[in-house]
Amino acid sequence: MKYRKELEERAWVLVERLLLAGYRATVDDDSFRDYSVRVELEGLGGISLFYSPKKSTFKVTYQEIKDKAAAKELKRILELGFAEENTDGTYINKGFEVDVDGSCFNELTSYAAIVRKDGKVLKEISGLVNTERIKSSRQITGEIKAVIEAVKFCNAEGIGEIRLYYDYNGLKYWALGQWKANILSTKYYRDFMKKQTIKIEWVKISSHTGVYWNEKVDRLAKSVIEGKGK
Repeated sequence: MKYRKELEERAWVLVERLLLAGYRATVDDDSFRDYSVRVELEGLGGISLFYSPKKSTFKVTYQEIKDKAAAKELKRILELGFAEENTDGTYINKGFEVDVDGSCFNELTSYAAIVRKDGKVLKEISGLVNTERIKSSRQITGEIKAVIEAVKFCNAEGIGEIRLYYDYNGLKYWALGQWKANILSTKYYRDFMKKQTIKIEWVKISSHTGVYWNEKVDRLAKSVIEGKGK
């Protein structure tokens, strides 16, 4: 599906907001289409998320929610102050910089991280993720795994400070305890990051916008799965 990653990232942000507001919600994994996905709310029905690639915008519709008061409240929760971070993620090519990404297709999930020192590649890290026990987004699980493996490598090498480039907000917010972790993968990630002493400067970038190392780490993650298909 062409825009699954974009839809999946935004859908799980919606789910996190709903969970924090006291609703039971999850992404309907069978509902993904090229430009839309459905989020299921227990006892209320579903909402639909649509993506417009030309405008890079999202729209949520609430037609399934028969309770008008509930629909109004959901709209307030999901659409109020949906601001994105504006940093362009410019590389400084100084010190230790890390790019992370994950991929999911052909029923497989992978992760990748590229660690650089002063602009030169120090280490490429990649592999598959066991998602048998995962009841959430496998794509995001791959990205979480990428951060964990990158941090483990830095710890082993005695690297105490990194500038980490990421394209999904949850990686930063779960790590800092600013988002509630409600599922197995995010709880593990939160607890792992809480124990770390490494200093991380989090730099948000936009995926698939031609940012060099982000594109490279994306291809590295995909190549793991493609290699399994040969």
